[in-house]
Amino acid sequence: MKCIVIGLGNFGVALSQRLTMRGNEVLAVDSDLEKVNKYKDSISSTVALDVTNEMALRTLPLKEVDVVFVVLGKEFGTSLLVIALLKQIGVKRIVARSISAVHSVILKSMGITELINPEKEYADFFATKVELGTTIDSYIVDDDHLVVEWELHPDFVGRKLVDVAFKDNFDLQLIALKRYDKKAGKPLVIQDVPNDIVLEKGDILVLYGTLRSFRQLGMQFI
Repeated sequence: MKCIVIGLGNFGVALSQRLTMRGNEVLAVDSDLEKVNKYKDSISSTVALDVTNEMALRTLPLKEVDVVFVVLGKEFGTSLLVIALLKQIGVKRIVARSISAVHSVILKSMGITELINPEKEYADFFATKVELGTTIDSYIVDDDHLVVEWELHPDFVGRKLVDVAFKDNFDLQLIALKRYDKKAGKPLVIQDVPNDIVLEKGDILVLYGTLRSFRQLGMQFI
């Protein structure tokens, strides 16, 4: 994927670096030359540019990329101006960072439907992680249902999957199991996990269920 990230604040840097690590072609843009030079080795490419200047903005390959991220942090007015200019230029896909409810309403009124709120999303993730104990990652399906990457608790090590019975005992559905493969030198994903598999230290279980069910699982280790 080819993308442009406008804004090298903390989130913009992390986003650009992660996209680059995943093999995407990233052009990170910021008006601060010091930031541009600081992160040039960890991002595909960087450029210092005044994105509030339409002439300067048009020098970017806006119509040659798949998506433009506008993640200007707390610069509410600048964000709206840049997005307005991008819409005027004819950029098809814009993903914008929202910093408040009012900001979201304005962005939606401008036709921006893909919004990022990293503070809220991380707060949701961290609250889940702390509450459930051994959570590595989680995806909220709706207010009641989650998909959770759960690091196997020591109490389950050495037991067969059929004996643990996640579905019967906790009403949780096992989607997959991630286990480190020494030969491959990396974790491998096992789908359709056999019931007679013996759970090992370091196994990561991908589970689906309600928050109540995950809480019930967590209560086993208090």
